[in-house]
Order: sequence, then C-alpha cells, then structure tokens
Amino acid sequence: MKRILAVLIAVMLLVAAIPATSMAEIVSNGDNKVYHASTNGGTLHVRREASLNAAIVTSVPNGTALLQTSRSTKRKDGHVWMKVKTTNGVNGWVSKKWVKENAHADVNTQKDGLNVRTKRSASSPKTIIYSIPHGTKGVNIYKVNGNWAYVNYKGNSRKGWASLGYLRWTLW
Repeated sequence: MKRILAVLIAVMLLVAAIPATSMAEIVSNGDNKVYHASTNGGTLHVRREASLNAAIVTSVPNGTALLQTSRSTKRKDGHVWMKVKTTNGVNGWVSKKWVKENAHADVNTQKDGLNVRTKRSASSPKTIIYSIPHGTKGVNIYKVNGNWAYVNYKGNSRKGWASLGYLRWTLW
C-alpha cells in the first residue's frame, strides 16, 4: 500500500511539474515577437524546413501561440516562411500567410494580481505600472525576452513587462 501511494505521489508531482501549455518551453534570449495561428478555423502545419514539401513536425489548432525564433525569413513555394517555436517547444517553419501578431494568455497567480512593469526586473516596486487581477483571461502578449512577456490587457494603452511564470497560453 505504501509503495502504491509513493508511486501515485511521484506521478502527480511529475504531471504538476510539466504543464501542457507552459510558458517555460518558449523562453527566449532577446526580444522575440509572438504570433498566433490564424487559419480560418483549421490547423496550422509546422514544417521541418521552409517548404510546402517539407515534413510536418507538428500541427497546431487555430489561435495557438507561436514564438518567432529568427528575424530572417525565407521565400519559397510562393510563401514567406518564418522560423517558430510552439508553446510545447517544437521548432519549425510556418507560412506568414497563416499567422497574425500577438497571442493570448491567462493570468495564473496564487491570489494576488500580476504586476506589469516598465522594466524586465522585479527588484524595484517603482517599476510597477499596474496589476492584472488573478484569473484574468485574454492578456495580450506581443513579445518575450528571457522570462518576461511584453503585455497589456483590456485595451490598456500602457504596455509593460510581466513574468512569464504567471501566464498560461490560451487560444486566440
């Protein structure tokens, strides 16, 4: 009985440590734009190379967030291709025809709000612009840098930086 309980606890800890939509999978170095799949309701194929003939490495539902991992693009097969990483950490290429800038996330704090700051630093309370309430849905994410996301919500004219650790990707 103790063995079964120990195995169950170990499995629960493992599952809790690997959320399916973890922001940690796409942490970047430098400012990387965030996009979402915009396929008129279908899925978007992420390909191994910038070509319609390249193998599909994964497919993502319409509205799924994607991080642009390189500013350079390729033109092939009548498309402009961009290199991306999915929220699950899969790298590949997508046609720019089927993506739009920005993505959505929900605030996932314990009970306090998520502070939005002027700088990518939690060391000074003077950098806080405003706080997004716990449980808020549909926060706009424009780019990521390290463990920080450049965000705003509800059309707030002030954009700022928030910790990726308190955001969870959602469909657009």
